[in-house]
Amino acid sequence: MKFEYRHTFDTSAERLVEALFDPDLAPFLSEHMTTIVSIEPMERTEDEQRIRRKVKYVPVPMISKIGPKKITPESMQWVEESSFDKARRVMTFENIPTHPKVRAKMVNRGELQIQPTGSDRCERIMRGELKIKFPLLGRVAESIIAKNGKKMLDEEAEVVARYMRERR
Repeated sequence: MKFEYRHTFDTSAERLVEALFDPDLAPFLSEHMTTIVSIEPMERTEDEQRIRRKVKYVPVPMISKIGPKKITPESMQWVEESSFDKARRVMTFENIPTHPKVRAKMVNRGELQIQPTGSDRCERIMRGELKIKFPLLGRVAESIIAKNGKKMLDEEAEVVARYMRERR
């Protein structure tokens, strides 16, 4: 399934980029989000054009079953592998499940774009695809995961806005 999520921020695009890639953001998100147990930066490299990173996300378990299949908390973890083009303000990402069985059945990738919408406003647009390769239940799982992903991203946007207000 394809998805698109949008969040508006009362700040400049430059300031939002600065906040999103601030090393202090991950512990702040972990502390203040109710949908995430932890966010663990694993790798980060930066040059004049790009920021590349790997970040492990451990969500609060949101579902316990899909049909007859039990879902363990470990199967919900993933590593974001991303590359952010500074000039275009576009990040391509792939969220790779840490559990081998889930990794074989799930694809989640896309791009995040930050666009100015005024002098002190901008929009974060995330577009991508989520595919669960599982007969019959795949589409049900995609719908559940997408709904919970939106909830997580909505909360993250609120906490990022709070982070920027508190870090002025």
